[in-house]
Amino acid sequence: MTEALVSIDMGGSAARLAIFDSGNMTLEDSVKIELGAETEPLEAVAQIASVIASWEQNREGAIHTVAAGLAGLHDASGTIITWPNRPAWNGFPFREAFTSATGKPLILFDDANLAAMGEYRFGLTYPVNPLLYVVVGTGIGSALVLQGDVYKGARGASGELGHITVDPNGERCPCGGFGCLQLYASGRAIERMAMAAGLPVTTAGDVFRLSAHGNEAARIIIHNSLRLLAIGIANAVRLFDPVSVVIGGGMVSRFPEVYRSLEKTIQLILGTLPQKNVQVSLSVLGDDAALWGGLAYGLQQVSIKKQRNGRCSQ
Repeated sequence: MTEALVSIDMGGSAARLAIFDSGNMTLEDSVKIELGAETEPLEAVAQIASVIASWEQNREGAIHTVAAGLAGLHDASGTIITWPNRPAWNGFPFREAFTSATGKPLILFDDANLAAMGEYRFGLTYPVNPLLYVVVGTGIGSALVLQGDVYKGARGASGELGHITVDPNGERCPCGGFGCLQLYASGRAIERMAMAAGLPVTTAGDVFRLSAHGNEAARIIIHNSLRLLAIGIANAVRLFDPVSVVIGGGMVSRFPEVYRSLEKTIQLILGTLPQKNVQVSLSVLGDDAALWGGLAYGLQQVSIKKQRNGRCSQ
């Protein structure tokens, strides 16, 4: 059996892990670990380490690379700077804790960047440049793929679509801003607004189902949420002028028929601008996009390492 690569997608409510055979780029197994809002970071790392240890024990080839995407911002050392949906994790040295628990180095990315690369490399039928990828789940993120790689910005913090201001008079966001898109269009926001309206729900999915069955209050929440999301995406299209937009994430995977309506709304908002007919589609890879992105980046890093080793031996 050939060497393997492990990919991790750390979201606001769960961690998803996948192990790939690096030789033929096939998915061997995947695991989902539910992480509540109260889950401590060391507990989450321990659960992830346990899964990786089990995989390594049960296969012949070694795990040579681990790539992970976090929904929170981190610095070059792998320490979490800010995670609006997990404020208790702020300041946690994620890479250091992971390496200590597993004995393996970790390639760390933003989760939206990983998902964008997964979609670009394994989801699209042909390369698209530029590609704007938007992820809608517990939170909201985005990434711009230019010439086969993600644009990261001067500080490595580009793509924070969830934290653009859509209501300057809105409530304060855990990120420190006011009226952020994530407060109105993410899964967690939909849950919060429905509960505040007195609806009998515990998850965002409950709100979508109530809306589909004719509940007017739920319908208005979903309508307003999607409208603000469309405004945010349209503004990003104005700025970056992508060839196409791909929308993915947990909410989109569960309710694709609702999010398909975004294309028409975005095009209406763009009006007569040159981007008015921008193609907007849903992710082909769905929830697995970030996991396949881990494979894409992992293979890229292995290739770079081999090239460096080859030059050194000459």
